[in-house]
Amino acid sequence: MENLAKKILISETIQPPDSCLQQFDENFPGAINIDWFKKEHYYEAIFYKDDIEHIAYYSAEGHLESYKMFLPTKFIPESIKRMLERKGEIMNVVLINKGNSINYEVIIRNQNLCRYLILLTDLGKVISEMQL
Repeated sequence: MENLAKKILISETIQPPDSCLQQFDENFPGAINIDWFKKEHYYEAIFYKDDIEHIAYYSAEGHLESYKMFLPTKFIPESIKRMLERKGEIMNVVLINKGNSINYEVIIRNQNLCRYLILLTDLGKVISEMQL
């Protein structure tokens, strides 16, 4: 476990292939504070766009495989937000776009201070829910 933490903390940014850089510029114009990392089978870009933290995953050929956005609750669709607020306090929201399919990964905390991870479709259908 200690070695994993060291790898994460010491992980150095890299220069990705031009194919990734070109596609990234097309996908996320205006992105700032961009850090690239090489993972086992893909390249990962962590950056900010419009004051929102993003993580994008690219194949070695430069194809955008998926991306995540760490959203303020004001960006959740109102119907989903109301449904989640009935379950508890919304603590964290991540929009996941993979293959043009959008899901939300949300952490809520109920009145008993139990936290739950809920995965929902963009229409609010619960895919999974588990206590943390």
